Amino acid sequence: METSPVILSDVDRAVRTLPELSMKAGFKVEAFNLVLIKPNICGLYHPSLDLLRSVVRFLEPYSDEIIIGETESMIHSPDEQFERLGVNRLLEEMGGRIRTSDLSREPLVEVNVPKPHVLERLRLPRLLLDADLLVNVPKVGSHSTTVLTCALKNLFGLLPQKRKYSLYHPLGMDNVIADIAQVVKPDLNVVDAGVKVLVGTDALATDIAASRHIGLNPLRIKHLRLVAEDRGAELQDLMRSVPLIEV
Repeated sequence: METSPVILSDVDRAVRTLPELSMKAGFKVEAFNLVLIKPNICGLYHPSLDLLRSVVRFLEPYSDEIIIGETESMIHSPDEQFERLGVNRLLEEMGGRIRTSDLSREPLVEVNVPKPHVLERLRLPRLLLDADLLVNVPKVGSHSTTVLTCALKNLFGLLPQKRKYSLYHPLGMDNVIADIAQVVKPDLNVVDAGVKVLVGTDALATDIAASRHIGLNPLRIKHLRLVAEDRGAELQDLMRSVPLIEV
């Protein structure tokens, strides 16, 4: 099974040429009414402000409105983090049609999970479903519960509940992530990998490349295997077919 390519670049080049790298990854630029950007703001691994700025600058000419959104966590509120991490300064710089949102306070809708592992339904921000484009901006790292935190794990941050740990961890985080991945499919994933950046249109392919980049065996990461199986594929086959292009 062929998957879309993942682009690996030095961070400086990625910040300068993100539109070019995104198109190499198969991303198609068009006019968008609403763009939702989901960085990992309330978790432990925060993407760089320079990388987030480059995402906004890339998409601003094509968008009527851009929202940088995050939900609250046990230890952080989005509004506090937007201020502390400099996202509010970024918005002041950019002005215009860009704003932040605490997605936990947005109206919610309930969606069905087609092939549930543990969750038959998910409550998600309506803003997510209204967006024409979802851009996922995680920072890759190791994780005590899921082995890897990257593009797919960052989608967990779209669940609106503050007490995510007590609600979902007993169900198995890998199972929950796989359920979310059936419903939420980012159009573009821009991963902060320290001195490198990975860009991909498919979250699973991006995570396979990212895990290898930081020295993790994708076969050890249960949610990667579950997401592959939900697509009717074997993770080992997908690993052989992910084109990684270094520029």
